[in-house]
Amino acid sequence: MKTDLKGLSLAVAAALPFVSISSLAMFNGADARGGAMGGTGVASAQYLTASFYNPAMATNYAMSDDFGMVLPVVAAGVHDSDELYDKVEDFQKLNNRLGNTTSLQELEEWRDALLALDKGEVEMEVITGASLALPNRYVSANLFLKAQVASMVSANIAESDLVDPDPDNLNSNVQGLAGGTIDMGMTLAREFALPFQGHRLSVGVSPKLQKIVALNYLASVSDFDENEFDLDERKEDNAFNVDVGFAYRPSDNLTFGLAAQNLIKQELDTNISRETKATFLVEPKYTAGLAYDNGWLLLAADLDLNKQRYFIGADYETQFARVGIELNVWQWVQVRAGYSHSMTDYSEDMLTAGLGFTPFGLFGLEVAGQYGEDEHYGVAAQLAFMF
Repeated sequence: MKTDLKGLSLAVAAALPFVSISSLAMFNGADARGGAMGGTGVASAQYLTASFYNPAMATNYAMSDDFGMVLPVVAAGVHDSDELYDKVEDFQKLNNRLGNTTSLQELEEWRDALLALDKGEVEMEVITGASLALPNRYVSANLFLKAQVASMVSANIAESDLVDPDPDNLNSNVQGLAGGTIDMGMTLAREFALPFQGHRLSVGVSPKLQKIVALNYLASVSDFDENEFDLDERKEDNAFNVDVGFAYRPSDNLTFGLAAQNLIKQELDTNISRETKATFLVEPKYTAGLAYDNGWLLLAADLDLNKQRYFIGADYETQFARVGIELNVWQWVQVRAGYSHSMTDYSEDMLTAGLGFTPFGLFGLEVAGQYGEDEHYGVAAQLAFMF
């Protein structure tokens, strides 16, 4: 993977801050702690990151917690199973050499290089986020910002180019799509005692302002240049959305969670590029979770209850089952690991791991790494302060 791929990630992140399609799941999870534990959080998130997973978990705090903030969460992921950018560059070099004196061997190499691009894809994602939390026994409140950016680039090869090569007039193309949301809102949650000994139920809601962003870029394989991915052409729209969540605790150690994100479906057409466009989707997502926590050992599991689509007409959709573990050593160091299993054919299973450092319980540094087959990598880090 060459530096051009890294350059595109940085360019997309710089030009579209606070845009997300975590949908593409290059980084599984919404923060470093959850990402290290397989992407879990619906029943295991701390009050600081409840807005990213399950609003009801804003009540998951210790009696000594009066105020906290996460500033910032930073995560990035890339999936380049086909080394698409390298192959496009190699093809363009061969294409530029074709002419009237082209030999049969050179033409066959040209065809092989073009065919090698077919169905190739690259997905990239950068995530940032922040939250301010005021936990209390009346109504726990969080102010939050979910800030992410993701893009997907894919190649499509026309059979006509293989049958009748014309280097100056190719029908094969490379398309780049990006889309997502800005989420800025407030989480409100309260815990209720149930009429059973020790049983409690937390209910949370996160109304939020949402900006939807979509971008389309289509170019011939001979002309494609990641530096011409014109982010100024993106389409934007403003909307209102809401997340809701529940957390049921039959005992101090056990939590069942249920979260529904983006309950109001949204759609946005991209810009037109070479007479083509796409429609980005923001659809409801439902996730169930289970967690066991005895203070030094945390076991968590999350299950997506529905598949997520991202563009109308595209086959790409995701659904995951996730498990994670955290060992809390002397309350100062947390060792984490996890696994996320893709329930569709459009993403890869991921192994995850990470560490947390919380000296004196006043601030924390979290780091996470993820690895999957076919060049699928993710990293994350975050800072938290608790008072």
